[in-house]
Amino acid sequence: MDVPSSLRRLALVPEPYSGESLLSWVDALARLNQVSRPMALRLTGIANTSALSDSFGHHISDTVVHSVRLTTGLTEEQVRGITLARYAGVALDPLPQPDAEGRYALGGWRYWQRKVLRPHSSACPVCLSENGARWLLKWRLIWSFACVEHQRYLISECRGCDAGLHPPRPGTPQSWICPGPAPGWGRYKPSRPCGRDIRRMTAKPVHDVQLLDCQQRIDRLLDGSGDPSREQVRELFGALYRSMQEAWNAERPVHLPRTDKFVDQAWGRDHAPDGFRWQPRPLIVAAALKIATEAGLGSENGRTSKAADQVKARPNWGPPRPRILVPRGEFQLPANRFGGYCHHEGCGTWVPAGHGARVNDASGGCTYCPQHADQFIAQACPRAHSGPITSTDPRLRFLDARLCEEERRLQEGNAELSERVIAGQRLILDACMDTDPRTSEGKALRYAARCLLLPYVSHPEFRPTWLPRRGENPAYPIAEGSTGGANGEMVGRG
Repeated sequence: MDVPSSLRRLALVPEPYSGESLLSWVDALARLNQVSRPMALRLTGIANTSALSDSFGHHISDTVVHSVRLTTGLTEEQVRGITLARYAGVALDPLPQPDAEGRYALGGWRYWQRKVLRPHSSACPVCLSENGARWLLKWRLIWSFACVEHQRYLISECRGCDAGLHPPRPGTPQSWICPGPAPGWGRYKPSRPCGRDIRRMTAKPVHDVQLLDCQQRIDRLLDGSGDPSREQVRELFGALYRSMQEAWNAERPVHLPRTDKFVDQAWGRDHAPDGFRWQPRPLIVAAALKIATEAGLGSENGRTSKAADQVKARPNWGPPRPRILVPRGEFQLPANRFGGYCHHEGCGTWVPAGHGARVNDASGGCTYCPQHADQFIAQACPRAHSGPITSTDPRLRFLDARLCEEERRLQEGNAELSERVIAGQRLILDACMDTDPRTSEGKALRYAARCLLLPYVSHPEFRPTWLPRRGENPAYPIAEGSTGGANGEMVGRG
């Protein structure tokens, strides 16, 4: 690994603040050593030029990590923990795998994160005053719209010149000073920096307890302190983002529930028919999140329907729940985690979080209201047979005869199988009758039917050749590790 010979160990190195971003730490190092930001980048080996792109701080290479370790003494975990790659696989897509030459396709990865990554940073002025102007890494994500500790909405623009905060470009390491152009200095006037102190800017207070709870839950998921796995957290953020997009859709407006007046004013002013913006301001994110987690059934023109008053949203922040067998014998699909529109043709009803059903299909999953979700959770019933089945397969005819005996015993009250088990075996038998045995599906169904014959091996009409044999399973086998246990990976049979 090639490291420039000019790099030397720095005597004054600040410890990274908890949750700090890379650019903020570089500024702290520059202030401590009384050098400029470009000089601090060269002294640490992060960059040899003063020009920085908008992608600065997303990810750093192994060579840069080694240089920073040599010049500052920080560990690899500390260096990588202050880049946005820290959230890869959680709030962001996983990092691409290196190719044969060890290079990453990071350009494409950064492109697909543009919807949830801000080109500049949001900020809590009170936090900057208390922590020595350390900018947090999560402020670069649209998921951060409020500071739970100080109960303030984050600001994303200078209150004076409307410039973005803490841009990754050459500038002064005094990161609490707004670097934007001063108002009133136009095209024909010499430019000068705005110079306002971000720490003294006013942030709107948060009085909505539900929004504070949402931000606290999001912070826990970003920190990895919750129960869901990284894959489950990533799927959760994807579901939340899709619901916020639908809430933003102006073609089918949803009434914003009661919340802080600053959020309501921002929603009414900035809500536009051009879809959910890539970089919405924190107040807009708060409004969309409020609708996605707490809005009732669909409403228009600012009026809430009577049904909305009777339905309370139940956002699911935990891992996905499996299908649940309800007492009526129906399989209840998992309810949508956050709010969304019913995708049934001609419906368009807003389904609050925790209600309706989320059905996975070819389009990746759609939300349906309770009325139209019934068609997906209705119980499948086997056909009523008036006599022996018409199949010529002796195995299927044998199974049909045994199920008829079990049904007679069920009526007499001494059956070994329950009504639900008999109905399930009848469904497999019906599927075998309706499926071509030459297809892969037909082979799998007949293998399942042969497995149902195992309890009847002592019957005088049973033939041992009907027993399932090793290697006859038409499904892909589960690979086994050295200990003999299944490792859960699907492997081919060839």
